[in-house]
Amino acid sequence: MIATFPARLYPSGMIPPRRVPLLLLALLALAACGPDEPALDRAALRAEWETWRASRDSLYASEESPVPVDLREAFGGLIYFPYDSTRTYPASLQPALQPDTLYLQTSTGEIRPMIASGVLSFWAEGRTHRLTAYIAGGPRDPAVPPSLFVPFRDQTTGRETYGGGRYLDVRPDPDGVVRLDFNRAYHPTCVVNPSYSCPIPPPQNTLPLLLQAGERYPETAAASGA
Repeated sequence: MIATFPARLYPSGMIPPRRVPLLLLALLALAACGPDEPALDRAALRAEWETWRASRDSLYASEESPVPVDLREAFGGLIYFPYDSTRTYPASLQPALQPDTLYLQTSTGEIRPMIASGVLSFWAEGRTHRLTAYIAGGPRDPAVPPSLFVPFRDQTTGRETYGGGRYLDVRPDPDGVVRLDFNRAYHPTCVVNPSYSCPIPPPQNTLPLLLQAGERYPETAAASGA
């Protein structure tokens, strides 16, 4: 894309040389954001992440923890990558014309029916990426957009994170934008308790991105390939 500027901006029709670097930087910054990307309130997202993390930590430390009782004393708590504000992306949801029931394999070998809500598209590292989103189960208010369940793999999978992928729970904003905050990516419950049957992400939900954000393995486990 070539940017042009009206000649009336300057008598000579030229842009002063000292202004060119600033303009180029501005154009590059816009290009890096992807087409029509809305602004994100990074401070608010960080605060939301801290609340989300505290809730997760509280659950896993409570009597309702999914960690088996005989393993709780040795359980060291959930481990997270450092917060990375660059790993939050606005995404557009292309709803399915007619929601289809798809069947996902689970960690225990079962087949679980899931309703595909549509496809989320977002811009990262110079290209568009897509993830199939599923409608989360349970009762809901028909006036509120349903929560979407997004299982995925990325380039940390099987190395720094669980080999069966991670999950995101998202909800469209009133303006229809879905914010994919990978800092809130979490491990399936079967990571701490194999008796749980956890859906495995479908092949189309594998991202060519190294998403070092969200829950991770302890570094010792990652180093051993556990």
